[in-house]
Amino acid sequence: MSGSWERIVEDVFLFRDSCLVYAVRGPEGTVLVNAGTGLAADHLGEVARGPVTLILTHHFRDHTDGAIRLHAAGAGVLGPYWEQEYLVDPDQHFRERQTWNSYDNRWDRFSPVRPLPVAGWLMDYEERRIAGLIWRVIPTPGVTAGASSYAVTVNGVRIVFAGEIVCGDGRMARVAPLQYNYNDLTGAGNVWHSLRRIEDESPSLILPSLGEPVRDPAAAIAHLRANLREIDRMLPGEAPGWDPEEDDLEEVLPHLFRSRHADAETYYLVSDSGKVMAIDYGYNWSAYAPPSMHHLSNRRPFLHGLRGLKKRFGISRVDAVVTTHYHDDHVNGIPMLQRLFGTELWAAASFADILEHPARYDRPCLWHEPMRVHRVMQDGETVRWEGIPITARFWSGHTRFSALLSLTVDGTRVIHTGDQYFFRNTGDAPYGPAARVHMNHVYKNGLELGCYRHSLRLLEEIRPELVLSGHRVPYRPDARWYEILAEAAAAFDEVHGKLMILGDDEAHFGADSQGGALIPYRLHIPDGGVAEFAGWILNPLPVAATARIALIGPDGWTGEPVSIELGPRERKDIRVRITAPRGAKVRRQPVGLDLTVNERPFGQVAEALVTVGLPRF
Repeated sequence: MSGSWERIVEDVFLFRDSCLVYAVRGPEGTVLVNAGTGLAADHLGEVARGPVTLILTHHFRDHTDGAIRLHAAGAGVLGPYWEQEYLVDPDQHFRERQTWNSYDNRWDRFSPVRPLPVAGWLMDYEERRIAGLIWRVIPTPGVTAGASSYAVTVNGVRIVFAGEIVCGDGRMARVAPLQYNYNDLTGAGNVWHSLRRIEDESPSLILPSLGEPVRDPAAAIAHLRANLREIDRMLPGEAPGWDPEEDDLEEVLPHLFRSRHADAETYYLVSDSGKVMAIDYGYNWSAYAPPSMHHLSNRRPFLHGLRGLKKRFGISRVDAVVTTHYHDDHVNGIPMLQRLFGTELWAAASFADILEHPARYDRPCLWHEPMRVHRVMQDGETVRWEGIPITARFWSGHTRFSALLSLTVDGTRVIHTGDQYFFRNTGDAPYGPAARVHMNHVYKNGLELGCYRHSLRLLEEIRPELVLSGHRVPYRPDARWYEILAEAAAAFDEVHGKLMILGDDEAHFGADSQGGALIPYRLHIPDGGVAEFAGWILNPLPVAATARIALIGPDGWTGEPVSIELGPRERKDIRVRITAPRGAKVRRQPVGLDLTVNERPFGQVAEALVTVGLPRF
């Protein structure tokens, strides 16, 4: 054996490069963990046996750039799912990255400067068979928000490859990357919770990417936790030190429970047969603190509620989930549930397609992972889950793509209003007689005048006894509740009427000022050619009209004008095309939908993004 590799335990070897590179020999091949600068490519023959697979823990280029050399030497490359934007498309990442007046201190600038040949992604909590060994993916944000660690048993030894989470007895290699924002140490809290997930694997050996192998994991983790608490001495209030309770549920009704640690509220219906339906399933901020910069890789879902379900009922899965609307803080954990448990998703027809095909839409708070909708609920339709009736009523306000859910649980009329209403002047209570309604409307979500009056009519029809909502604890409404909502609904229409051009005889696109849309919003044409869109336009005039539409792109792109007959204020579906020049290679090229109605120009009322001749990302 050459001196370039050090034997750690049987079939596990270490190579010292810009980071520690490990080789693990299994019965069906060899796994490398992290790449360094790629020097190990010249020494693979000394340890490798069978096919070689490289797995990466996080995106820092002192860990990843060597993937190019190792891939050229025959290694397949796998990366952590939440680091993909940095690994495969650095040009786009650095193009988007703010450089002036930036208060965003993430170390994402320490990402690769050239694309890496990643063939697939390792998903949180999954167990993947690689080289004949079972590798468990542990979500361990810390120096990066998307980092993962990997647990595997080799010849009876339980090993965790921990990246930079712990790099010695009580220490980390670098603390600077934990400062996600301007003068915080947000990442230290993530390290705290990541250490617990590593502890849950009961490792007898931790192999870090920097530092030295940790042969007493329990002591090293305990010392690091103690040292993390010391942060309070220099940054009061920034030191981590809290772990979620074993029972993270609280009872609302005998068959209805609330997750204590969900960001957007998550509730669980638990049937007598032992099945579980969640109402919404979004972020778990008790176990993860993202950078303040909203970015795909910073909005990572984590399991929540399962400790309580296991402790109370011996249940370790979620069988179904029904959701109030499409926003990420209410649904981002659903693809994870579907992947882990085969969880069914029930959703209203008003937004089911957004969940299944998010790339078709341009709406705020849009989660990027498609999810399968198993049951599409029509407006006013009542369906039953384990004997519990659930009715979806479509409504608009916070978003046009939402539904009021009405249930009867334990003899109680329960509704879930999603994010339709927030209340102010209530102190610590979710609602009180002195409350004022914060009209939680978002124009980009789509809305129309009269939407809150319609909502009030639905509530008066149902007369709920218990109200669940998206971001406050449950409460019971009283007579004053309806009066407050009526006052707010009237104010919503009246204020818009005073502020905007919305007269019956005036040209306008409604309260949300949206004259059209192109679908899909993100279109990928790998080989160039014709880009074809569906969508819709709205007649802004109170009379029948002829509309002329065309797609506008950069020089060399050619659109095909289309004429459409519209009734007064009519919204009509469209199809329109534009052709990219031969050989074009561009990412996220905007094209605009130009609208003229009765010879009156309204400009480009919508846009879409077209990627041509480049890999999808």
